[in-house]
Amino acid sequence: MNKHDIKIGVSLYSLSTQFIHEELDLEGCLKTVHDMGYKGVEIVAAQMVPDYPCPSDEWLYTFRGLLAKYELEPVCWSAYIDMGVRSDRDMTEAEIIQCTLNDLIYAKKAGFPMVRTQHAISPAIFRKMIPYCKDLGVKLTIEMHWPHHPDVPVWKEYFEIMKNEGKGYLGFVPDFSIFQAMPHELYLRQARDEGCRPEKLNEIVKIHAEGGDMDRVNAGDFSMVEKAVAEEMFGKFNHPARIEQFRELIDCVFYIHGKFYYLDNDAHDPCIPYEEIISEFVKYGYKGYIASEFEGHHFYSDVDCVAQLRHYVAMNQAILDNL
Repeated sequence: MNKHDIKIGVSLYSLSTQFIHEELDLEGCLKTVHDMGYKGVEIVAAQMVPDYPCPSDEWLYTFRGLLAKYELEPVCWSAYIDMGVRSDRDMTEAEIIQCTLNDLIYAKKAGFPMVRTQHAISPAIFRKMIPYCKDLGVKLTIEMHWPHHPDVPVWKEYFEIMKNEGKGYLGFVPDFSIFQAMPHELYLRQARDEGCRPEKLNEIVKIHAEGGDMDRVNAGDFSMVEKAVAEEMFGKFNHPARIEQFRELIDCVFYIHGKFYYLDNDAHDPCIPYEEIISEFVKYGYKGYIASEFEGHHFYSDVDCVAQLRHYVAMNQAILDNL
């Protein structure tokens, strides 16, 4: 008997390569994730919703029918605040509010209970969305993505709003990129393609695992390319968020992005400590979806996204089954 209330979902963004190359249309994406065993879906509206930000009623009706056909639950409508929509200036506060309200309205029409926005929305605007969320019955969440973490000052402002006047309607989406402690295989492949000697790259990875000391790299027999890779690696992966930081924030976690970049098996991610994260989040009382978000296609388009998602759902199901 499961001792948790966690479901495995998927962000359709994970299938970006197939969608962009027209190997899969939207229905093909939905059928694919259904056949893998996923239960709930997130859609990145700007990517897969025709005529976004104002899709037609006809499209919305068809989309809801597809979700029903493939027995998928609409979980999250992912939106963006496009500050560059005009070339002469950033969006004003009033425009950001209107843009966010528009996403809340269309998310509800599409059957989604939640909209994911980004930290481009200020704490002041975040607070002003509360009455709209209440009127529509739709939650609004902000994604916490690397390099952010709970100690970033602006996040303390967000948490204060989530825990008080926005309680139950405003929350956040931890992206597991914030817990990444090791470079993934596609990152290393890219470093080799850029000119890193394999034996020297292995040495850099070893130095990283021992604390990431650039003095050792600068004093060693490394090329300029290898030194640049080392500096980037140490900066990106040496200071992951601490899982215990989320103990007192778990009531504000409405949804989770299960970020991953590359898996070569069904059992373990060597870069992000999934076993520990999920175990601790269950102890803290998290209930809801963890949505797989494959982003290896940011590095190489030849990686089989479908195979990656199969690895992911198997890995997470095994972790949950063993809790």
